[in-house]
Amino acid sequence: MEIVTDDLMSEKVKAFVKRLDIKVDTPEELAYRHLVKADALRMKNYFWESIDEYLLTLKHDKNNVDAHKGLGFSYKQTGYTQSAVTSFNKAKKLSSFDKTLYYEIGCCYCMDKKYDNAIKEFKKAIKICPEYIEAKINLALALELNNQFDLAIKNYLKIIEVHPENVAARNALASLYIKLEMHNKAIKTFRQLLKINKTYSRAYLGIAIAFDKMNCNTDSMRYYKKYMELKPNCGNLPFILDRLKELRSITIPRKKSHLQLVS
Repeated sequence: MEIVTDDLMSEKVKAFVKRLDIKVDTPEELAYRHLVKADALRMKNYFWESIDEYLLTLKHDKNNVDAHKGLGFSYKQTGYTQSAVTSFNKAKKLSSFDKTLYYEIGCCYCMDKKYDNAIKEFKKAIKICPEYIEAKINLALALELNNQFDLAIKNYLKIIEVHPENVAARNALASLYIKLEMHNKAIKTFRQLLKINKTYSRAYLGIAIAFDKMNCNTDSMRYYKKYMELKPNCGNLPFILDRLKELRSITIPRKKSHLQLVS
């Protein structure tokens, strides 16, 4: 029987130590790696691919709040709102004071036309952060979509009172006024908006539509033209051109002179 030399023993020890040095990723490290990849894919609008990576993240770390939240965003973007709500709710259990989770759930409910549920979620988001302007605007919109018009107007006006420079709230309020056939109020609100941003094209279009509905043809044509100057390549240009042609064809009867020839 041969005697094992020191050199041979040394090589065996080295091989054993080398095997010990081989790094094995922990579940936390694997979860982090998949999460980073998932976020990157979502940011590039590869939503289905990101969903796969988020699910792999949760396989290694089921309580990863960022993975649940990111998964909710991706499901929402693909139209799977119920799955999105489920993911956001799981994230909410892990981070109950994250205002964006309530906001996103509210948005999903709006997409599903579950306005009562949406209203509750937006109110929860605002309770966490009273200055959450996006939630306030969406709350007013949800009230409007739920046919609670008086409350919607009240909420829009409250936002404008606190945030007078907020264009989105003024535009939504003016659009609601048109919907309710309160055309003069719509025109006034859109004009106030233009004082804040004179290049806001939708305000010119809104004023044009309001004047059109009031049969103020000259004013209507003037604002349609202003809108087209700002948006020469807009998708609704053919419809506006057709409407302008119709308005021009309307003949205004001349008033008879009060003077009469005496025979």
